[in-house]
Amino acid sequence: MNKRKMIPKLILTSIIFLGFIPSMVHAYTRPQYWPSWDIWGETSPEAQGMDSNKIEEMYDFIESNEINIQSVLIIRNGYIINEEYLNNSIRMEQKSYYWPEADPVWDLRDGRLHHVWSVTKSVVSLLTGIAIEMGYFELDTKFFDIFPDRWDPVKYGDLVFGDAKKDITVENLLLQNAGIQWNEWNETNFFGWLINGLSLDYYLTKPMIYEPGKVDPLAWTYSSGNAEMLSVIIANRSGMTMVDFARKYLFKPLKIRDNEWDWMFGPSNWGTRDFGIKYHGGFGLFMTHRAMARIGLMSLNGGKWRGRQIISEEWVETSTSALIDRLLFGFIPIQYGYLWWVTPDKYYQAFGANTQRIIVIPEYDIVVVFTANDPDDMIWSGPIDSLLIDEFIVKSIIQ
Repeated sequence: MNKRKMIPKLILTSIIFLGFIPSMVHAYTRPQYWPSWDIWGETSPEAQGMDSNKIEEMYDFIESNEINIQSVLIIRNGYIINEEYLNNSIRMEQKSYYWPEADPVWDLRDGRLHHVWSVTKSVVSLLTGIAIEMGYFELDTKFFDIFPDRWDPVKYGDLVFGDAKKDITVENLLLQNAGIQWNEWNETNFFGWLINGLSLDYYLTKPMIYEPGKVDPLAWTYSSGNAEMLSVIIANRSGMTMVDFARKYLFKPLKIRDNEWDWMFGPSNWGTRDFGIKYHGGFGLFMTHRAMARIGLMSLNGGKWRGRQIISEEWVETSTSALIDRLLFGFIPIQYGYLWWVTPDKYYQAFGANTQRIIVIPEYDIVVVFTANDPDDMIWSGPIDSLLIDEFIVKSIIQ
């Protein structure tokens, strides 16, 4: 019997985590410990007020249900309390990935850097906040005000909504309510984009299905294209490629070395101050899971790292709060911030395909990172990993 068939019953129960409830309020406290460049302190779960037996139960659940998670990293109070790598849902002694069939372009680079897919979007949200704080643009800045030389009413105009694409703002891109037709989970749709070089033109020539920023439960279109648009905005206004911007203003301050991350890119020909390449803001980032955890730990502490404010506490608070309530696929209620998924009064997360996650639990000073490879779990991995958080990690807390 395929044990994964046991999971949908649990999913139907756990999907209530997506319901409409008030936004959580984050309480930021400096951790008792900060990792350095090369050393990250490790303790037992009990030393940080957690029950190791309950965490063991989580791994039993992962194995018995054949959930294809490849690594787990749990941080509390700044310390690593659990770090495991798995193969075929079973923990390994080695502290590295075993994935011989991994594609070195799309899956795993240098044997260490896991493709985090749409976790990339939440990192782009952080970079957008930094760029706004530096005065490069504002939330209400319109995309085509940054690229006026590229506006073409014949090419980008819409039969129904006219020149509505000219009204798409930075905030619309962050909230995923720009109004451009897209289906992120349609393989044919993505393949069409891929064979067109993942170009912005391919995305921007799609029709509009509602006015940008429309307030309606169905007016929400999850799209990597919106984050791609943010990537070229950051590059244009900062005068740096998005990767150079990320290295200087986010990764280096967090002590994330260059060999701990990589970023997929492609050719670009987009308007003024174009760099000839475009780093994919929707899905292009590869990282070690410890590098992912540093991003989570900084976010947990209100944008601060070792006493230095990397990004404003206000931006972290706002971007990780439930700013809009929408219906995914027209029937699943979700709450969303600025490219972060929000489970109010519990946690928020950077959410990538196949169960790539950075999950931040402010109430308990916990950060959890999952990396995985499960192409059959594209949609439902959200409730599965949230079930692991709710039923095992949170319930392991004893003080």
